[in-house]
Amino acid sequence: MIKDLANAEHAEKYWISLGLHPWYLTTDNVDAQLAVLENHINDRNVKLLGECGFDRLRGPDLSVQRAVFQRQAELAVEHRKPMIIHCVRAFDELQAYGKRFADRVPMVIHGFNKSPQLANQLIRQGFFLSFGVAILDETSNAAKTLRQIEQPFFLETDDHHTTIETIYEQAAFLRHMTVHELKDVIFAGWKEIALI
Repeated sequence: MIKDLANAEHAEKYWISLGLHPWYLTTDNVDAQLAVLENHINDRNVKLLGECGFDRLRGPDLSVQRAVFQRQAELAVEHRKPMIIHCVRAFDELQAYGKRFADRVPMVIHGFNKSPQLANQLIRQGFFLSFGVAILDETSNAAKTLRQIEQPFFLETDDHHTTIETIYEQAAFLRHMTVHELKDVIFAGWKEIALI
């Protein structure tokens, strides 16, 4: 969803992502929202495109979600903006686009908490993974996946009350490294997707 841009002058010093979240799409508002996105994608502080993606539990018909995702992926490629991906029960949909776009623009799947097997499929296609509060449960798929993957990854809080420091501490524990070493890994990931 495109957030309130009226306060953009206060946000200029911060990096933001801008995108059309599938929860907030309707056939009535897609064109207007895409126009706002296209008008602001080159704003100085817009560093990423998203959250965008697919959701089988909430949002409009998948045909609408596909069309909007397609356009956002094209914009991401054109403007060289990494994408933050929202995906709920629609990894088959996402993988179809990954085959066409993941080698041309970094796509980071946020809040990943699926099986290590799915993680490996996605990584092979060129996706990156971001982990959040699910890693606090050491038996979760997120924690199992984080322990195993070799590819760069990212950490997040999303809108949860848990601090990013807590997420970093848990990730460092799961990876058998110090928080300082983990920061170097995350920094390398940022460099790989060309944010630094």
